[in-house]
Parts: sequence; structure tokens; C-alpha cells
Amino acid sequence: MSSFLSRRSADSKNPPKRFTKTHRKTLEEFADLKISLEELRQRLAGVVEFDFQNHERRLDSHYGTPVPGVRIELTHIRAAMEKQGRGEISTEQLADWATMLQLNHAYDWEGPEEEEIAGWLNEISMLTLKPKGE
Repeated sequence: MSSFLSRRSADSKNPPKRFTKTHRKTLEEFADLKISLEELRQRLAGVVEFDFQNHERRLDSHYGTPVPGVRIELTHIRAAMEKQGRGEISTEQLADWATMLQLNHAYDWEGPEEEEIAGWLNEISMLTLKPKGE
């Protein structure tokens, strides 16, 4: 069984950090696949920690949920799938992209297409997920 885990800081000694314009810009650039997962990790060091390896994918964010969230539309999904189809990103990069969007509460796709977006993100995210024990 594989699993996904997303947590927000609830430590009273380390209250959530403020979500800044720089954080938003970084997450928007990642959503548009303008930066890699590793660049995202570097830019958000100390604010977001994640591990998408093996059978468990984990993300811990140390900021509250921004309002408004970083908007995700079906166009993001189509563009990401087209980039993978053209060989610009690997299947693993596509799956990690979808996983980040799913687990990071800063991303928002609420609205008329939310079920379709959630379904696509889930399917894409599962492309490279290894079952436990493998």
C-alpha cells in the first residue's frame, strides 16, 4: 500500500511562517513548470520540506494556507502533459509535479473543474509511485 502525507506545522514553539510574495511566485513558477522540483526545494528551504521517494510521499509546510491560493486550472495539467509528451520533462518529473500540487495546501483548484483536476492530478501522481515492499 502506498501513501501520501501532507502536514502543516502545529508546533507552538515554531509558529507557521508568513506566506510571502516570493513564496507565491516560486509556487506559481513550479505550477507552470518554469522551475524544477529541486529549485523549488532550494527556494522554499525551511518553509516546505518534502520527500517523494519510494512508497510514501510526504510534505510538511511551515506556513498557513494562503488566501487566495495559487490557482491551478486544467490548462496547467494539459501543458504539463504536453511537455512530457514532447520529452521536455520525464514521467517522474510529471508525477512529482502532480504530487506537489496535490500535497501542498497553497495550491487551489476549487471550482467547476475541481473534480476533473483532482482526478488528473491523482492519476498523474500515481504514475511512478512504488507499492510498499518494492
